[in-house]
Amino acid sequence: MVSIYYFIFLLPLFGFPLEYIIGKYRLKYSGIFSSVMVLGSLILVILAYLYLLHHNFIYSHYTWFYNIDVGIYISHLTVIMAMMVAFMSLMITLFAMFYMKDDPRKNIYFSETSLFIAGMLGLVVSSNLVLFFLFWEIVGLCSYLLIGFWFFKPNAAAAAKKAFIVTRVGDLLFIIGMGVLFAKLVNIVPAGTSPLSIPYLINNAQSIASAIGPDVLALATILFLAGAVAKSAQFPLHVWLPDSMEGPTTVSALIHAATMVTAGVYLVARLFPLFYYSASFSLYAVAIIGAFTAFYAGIMAIVVNDIKRVIAYSTISELGYMMAAIGLGGVIGYSGVTFGMYHLVVHAVFKALLFMSAGVILVMLMELRNIKDMGGLFRKMPVTAILMLIGVVTLAAIPPTAGYFSRDQIISGAYEYFVNSGNIIPWLLLVFGEILTAIYAFRLYFLVFAGKPRSKLAEKAHDPKLIYLVPLMVLAFLSLTLGIIQKPFYTFLDSSVNIYSPPFIIAAIPVIFSFLGIAIAYAIYRYNVKGYTNITKNPLYKIIKNKFYFDWLYTEIISERIILPISYLIGVAERKFNDRIDSAGKDISDIGTDFRKIETGDIPFYVAFLIIGMIVIFAIIELIGVI
Repeated sequence: MVSIYYFIFLLPLFGFPLEYIIGKYRLKYSGIFSSVMVLGSLILVILAYLYLLHHNFIYSHYTWFYNIDVGIYISHLTVIMAMMVAFMSLMITLFAMFYMKDDPRKNIYFSETSLFIAGMLGLVVSSNLVLFFLFWEIVGLCSYLLIGFWFFKPNAAAAAKKAFIVTRVGDLLFIIGMGVLFAKLVNIVPAGTSPLSIPYLINNAQSIASAIGPDVLALATILFLAGAVAKSAQFPLHVWLPDSMEGPTTVSALIHAATMVTAGVYLVARLFPLFYYSASFSLYAVAIIGAFTAFYAGIMAIVVNDIKRVIAYSTISELGYMMAAIGLGGVIGYSGVTFGMYHLVVHAVFKALLFMSAGVILVMLMELRNIKDMGGLFRKMPVTAILMLIGVVTLAAIPPTAGYFSRDQIISGAYEYFVNSGNIIPWLLLVFGEILTAIYAFRLYFLVFAGKPRSKLAEKAHDPKLIYLVPLMVLAFLSLTLGIIQKPFYTFLDSSVNIYSPPFIIAAIPVIFSFLGIAIAYAIYRYNVKGYTNITKNPLYKIIKNKFYFDWLYTEIISERIILPISYLIGVAERKFNDRIDSAGKDISDIGTDFRKIETGDIPFYVAFLIIGMIVIFAIIELIGVI
């Protein structure tokens, strides 16, 4: 019975080649087979969930080589993550059949998305960090292929390379962390146990910390965190995510809601016991990086005019909230993980809704992405406008949407963190992130849907057939209603979870900030439309507009002035070394050629050569004897 759960990731993996082959000969059917495979995975995940209502875990593994095993380990945390990935992937794949219907390479698109989904599901259910890392790399490869799917666009090709290179930095540090942990544990694990077995690591975290020392364990967890920072686009390795918007919008939805960026958050949540029992700075780093990212990305989103990039920066910010929640676990315990995972699920729902709504707009406006050239779309596309409004309200955490319940609890946890530790920084960053979120979310909405059309394309826009919007309607419904499962969700992950209720004034601040942000957004919209002021010459605006010059720092300083010269010097040294090796090989070959000349085939010559050789040997022996 357990073996059937391997098909959670095997079904979409089978769909990878089959979708390509079937779609190649029946292009109009592209997407159907992929959707069926993902639906099969979702059904299996639901069966696993029902099983885990009465059991603690599902565990099956096989020895691969030496003491590395491969298999599946499905716990309560795992099944929640897998259900989110499978369900969101299904919704996005169904919508992609509309969005990609006129693309001549859509069979390749659906084939690659099947592999993408298989990689993410395999990552989630992996029982060993080695297998986890292999699927982690498949996810990275697929993000490269799909971001650059329209490779004939220079921006898309460049964005794919950027995403691949930046995330490789984190992947390198991740694999070093695995090496540190393996080297320290290989000689102390019980016989027959893999040092990198996930169940072993999380169930024996306290004894592992005692055996290898909390500082060494903290080193390994910080390296794991570096991998998560790159994958989940946290500061300072966030620069690849906004550029990834050059791919199809459905790819953006898949990356931001169901796959890629949530992998890093899941890694930290999955290995939380290791972080918890390591030195305290490990989880503190998680909390500070997450909280700062949430605030920083909110600032960036306010000045962006590309509809997809605004949503991309909101993803970076929301991932910061998730990461911060897990980091708060250093003080509030495993409750931080439950808060972060709940927000991860809620975010997946409303973020996919936002991206798919944006995808509808882009289809109708012929890929026009500048929100300042839109306007008046509420009357032109009322159904899409209402669906996107639900997504925006949920993003802004307005009660009683699911976003309010998920993010409010994280901020309440941050206040509890302050009460118990005296450190108010995470709470301040997260609560001020609320006002920034409302500003950029409603600035986007007002500029796109309010007022009058500001371009010919906006004047001709209209809603598509309602059948294409069914996945969006499902997500909109969930965005409004998922708040009712908050407490059951928490207790499913952790029966001893603490749901914090700060003083009324403290609890009201995030809501007040959200409504204040809406008012500010409306004021910005009025000033933008009426042209009352021009802030483009403001020095602070220029700094934010240039992304705080991080792209310039990475490209022109680190890459061009540091890495390229070092690479050139290494290349020169390598060429010289290879030349010397080649020269030595040639010399040896020449000596061999010279010795080959004594092979004449003449027997008298061989006899004479033998006699002369014996005389030389005897002479040497005689001389040695005299000495």
